[in-house]
Amino acid sequence: MTKFVKVRISVKLGRMTKIARLPTDGAAPNRGEARREEILSVATELLIEEGYARFSSRGVAVRAGLRLSHVQYYFAHANDMIIMLLERFIADYGDAVLAQFRSAKGTPEKRLRQALHFLLSDPDYRERCSIFMLEVTSLAARNEDVAAALTRYYAVYLDALCELISEIEPALKGARRRQRAKACLALIEGRAMTAPFAGDAGTGDEAGAVAAAILRLLSPA
Repeated sequence: MTKFVKVRISVKLGRMTKIARLPTDGAAPNRGEARREEILSVATELLIEEGYARFSSRGVAVRAGLRLSHVQYYFAHANDMIIMLLERFIADYGDAVLAQFRSAKGTPEKRLRQALHFLLSDPDYRERCSIFMLEVTSLAARNEDVAAALTRYYAVYLDALCELISEIEPALKGARRRQRAKACLALIEGRAMTAPFAGDAGTGDEAGAVAAAILRLLSPA
């Protein structure tokens, strides 16, 4: 059976450090896999800093100090890199939300508030996450492969919310739980996306306000 070793690379989305899972059988990671991760690292930074309109395989190659042919050997098209980045982001995002919830002490409500504080009030995470998702969402409207990856992302997001809800309000089960999770998702993402333009970003306890609204949504009544 193939074993895996976690290798830290320098792609960061807020305070989340990307963890690449590279296969190994006791030897050093494959050179090709390491190069692939290096390209994805550079691609992430380029997408966040320059946006999709200026994102290209050539741009990634220049920033990475590689020949264009080297980048295209691993990713034939620029969109292939974006899809892979989104797939990685799917796993990391769900893990980050649950990690914040599980690491907190106190009642489920207090733990929910900590997880939401990470999602809504951590400025570094929120800024970079928002930029990344805005760019990917814009591309998804024109690329069915990216759209499919985005659909998988939200499925993982909903699974994470369902897991939180099961601890906060165990009476909610099955389809009812998932419907409430969808409402919570809309509330969280809506608040995150509108706050910078509504003139109240960072002026109050966004996490507390959203947590209170979510607890009302989760009321079994």
